Amino acid sequence: MTEEKQPAKYTMTISRLTIDKLGVKLYDKVSAVIAELVSNSYDADATEVKITAPMGEFLATKKSNQLQDKGYRIEVRDNGIGMTPDQVNNFYLRVGSDRRNDIERGDKSRKFSRKVMGRKGVGKLAPFGICKKIEIITTGGEIVQGKDENGEISHGYLTAHLILEGNNILQPTDEDYEPTVGKLDGVVRDSTGTMICLTDFEKREVPEIDILSRQLSQRFGIESQDWTIMLNDSVKTENHKDFSRTVGAFEIDTMPETKIQFKPDGNAYSPSGNILPDLSAGFDHDGQRYPIIGWAAYSKEPYKDDEMAGIRIYCRGKIAAKTNVFNRGASFSGEYNIRSYLVGELHADWLDEQEEDLIQTDRRDILWSHELGQAFEHWGLKLLSKIGGMSRNPIKKKTWDLFKETSNIEQRINQAFPATTQKGIREESLEFAKLIGQSMRPEEAKDSQRAEEIVQLSLLFGPHVSLDNKLREAADQKNSPVEVINEILKSARIAELSSFGRIADERVRIIETVESLKDDSSTLEEAFQDLIEQAPWLINPQWSPITANQSLATLKSEFQKYYKNKTGDTIELTDFANPTKRPDFVLSSQDGVVQIIEIKKPHYTFTNKEMVRVQSYATQMSNFLSEEKHREFKNIFREFHITLVCDRKTLDDIHEAAFQKLTDDKRLTFIDWTTFLLRTRKMHQEFLNEAVRQRENAAKNAT
Repeated sequence: MTEEKQPAKYTMTISRLTIDKLGVKLYDKVSAVIAELVSNSYDADATEVKITAPMGEFLATKKSNQLQDKGYRIEVRDNGIGMTPDQVNNFYLRVGSDRRNDIERGDKSRKFSRKVMGRKGVGKLAPFGICKKIEIITTGGEIVQGKDENGEISHGYLTAHLILEGNNILQPTDEDYEPTVGKLDGVVRDSTGTMICLTDFEKREVPEIDILSRQLSQRFGIESQDWTIMLNDSVKTENHKDFSRTVGAFEIDTMPETKIQFKPDGNAYSPSGNILPDLSAGFDHDGQRYPIIGWAAYSKEPYKDDEMAGIRIYCRGKIAAKTNVFNRGASFSGEYNIRSYLVGELHADWLDEQEEDLIQTDRRDILWSHELGQAFEHWGLKLLSKIGGMSRNPIKKKTWDLFKETSNIEQRINQAFPATTQKGIREESLEFAKLIGQSMRPEEAKDSQRAEEIVQLSLLFGPHVSLDNKLREAADQKNSPVEVINEILKSARIAELSSFGRIADERVRIIETVESLKDDSSTLEEAFQDLIEQAPWLINPQWSPITANQSLATLKSEFQKYYKNKTGDTIELTDFANPTKRPDFVLSSQDGVVQIIEIKKPHYTFTNKEMVRVQSYATQMSNFLSEEKHREFKNIFREFHITLVCDRKTLDDIHEAAFQKLTDDKRLTFIDWTTFLLRTRKMHQEFLNEAVRQRENAAKNAT
């Protein structure tokens, strides 16, 4: 006689379709899995949830592509109403059932009448995204008589103990799944509650305790005296400072004068507490009102992490989505500030109370394509427009404060223009700096080099703007008094000196750059040649770049062709078409003289071969300018001169004689690097010192 198989105590029924619906892979982060378990505790009327995990640790490792579990456990314990064995079978193991439509349980919790977070009935399987085994020990129901854990007769609450194996559950089959029954199943205990224990992990990392605390506080927008989440670090001792944390409110410092509040009375309120007539706490759609409560603002500082970013949207106290643009596309006015500063907390319980749930399964976004989602998006875009306008001045003020701290602009302006009569110049300089400084991005305002550029521009333009104002003042008076004329002359003098000082500062900076290039053995000759073309005053302080001189450009082009025709050699000047070829020399002009400038690397020796080339330049340029067909050039450029910057020369007698002949004819100037830099720095440093001295004298005379 065959023995009949006893029916299993616990049974889970799952279809292939439901397994696909679970989206277990969506829960691949430890924080998301723990959040799902915590939300179940909330729905079970728990007042305290304790999470124990190895904070900051990887739960498993991989070696040779083989997963190796490290023996860790994650436990989530609560003091909620728990479940009896029958309730486990009827409710917990029914995957995919809609709790809120369940007649026995309903959409509110039994004890505290909380709006339950769960709906789809699949969150219980979220842990299989990070582990392969889930152990459940839950105690609930009414007080009954039974046996305790020691086998003694006792009165208490009945316990269910079962173990779920992921490898067996998540199979492509329609057969019922029978969990393993644990040793505590059927015993009675003194108090209700549930413990979920996760083991046998995938390679996942548990966040550090402070990070996990912040993540959980962000996921649950619940304010209640009957709700506490505790974190314990299982790899630390109890006396360690980071052993435990109590999850608090998700705090964000907001920028002053930017916070809009949405209250249950249906109104939106400005930072000053006034009702905003063009915005409300919700919207109407198809004749129905959809309320929204909470707040939105700009953060005091740009986002430091993803948890801070954007507006958190909650449904029944649990996060449903985060957004900082309400589904708006990219490249719109004010996008940078919105994506960097917008924060908030909005509660919209109606998001999953529709026939079609508007929350994506992974709770990372809302179905904006739904008609109701589009209405919510339209409301959100109005909010963005409103808060963007309100925040414009606070952001400018914040950036200006950052710039002032970085640049010390006020003190710099006071030092440059200290006289009582220079008040107008100080004001205009500061106003110019503010105009630019408050429009910068925060990271630019903190950049000392960028800030210094704005300071120098302000010191340069302030006197000019002040002069312009005084000229306008004089123009408005038919008979300008002597006092106004005197002020105009003083302002003009200061403006002139400011411009000279700016030019001198820039020239000294370029000289320092040349000095650094000189000492760098890797610097190529073309770098010096290019620098000379942009700043020919390095050779002679009276020279200025003439980049827009069409006659010189034409001469360069024609002389290259002429040289090729006469010598058979190709020469390259600095405005050549092929950037891979090194220029032979720089061609510039000043006061009707064609300046041929050849600059060699420091420590270079000028040889016979190069003297032949310089002689060729001189001969061909002389012939070029003398030809009748080039008379037009001769009318503009009456002569030419060669400047050679090189540290030393080694020439034989013949070439030395040729070199000396060009020098005696004042066709050639030879200068070594040391003399070149000392002379140039000295001349421009004196110019700078003189400009500073005259500015100081002008300030003294003004007083």
